[in-house]
Amino acid sequence: MAHQSEVIETKSHPWVGVRWPVTGSKGDKYHVEMVNYGFECNCIAYAKCKHIKEVEKKITSQCTF
Repeated sequence: MAHQSEVIETKSHPWVGVRWPVTGSKGDKYHVEMVNYGFECNCIAYAKCKHIKEVEKKITSQCTF
């Protein structure tokens, strides 16, 4: 399930389809993918998870225009 981003416009973004590896707090490995309607994570959370928020934070902190 995709979770909408409040900080990045993902629709038709050039990074749609990119997957970021994320290590959880207990060492579990997850993947966060940018899709047209936000971000998806393969963890068990049903709401927007901390893994997605971590990727959003990294993207926005590196992209200053």
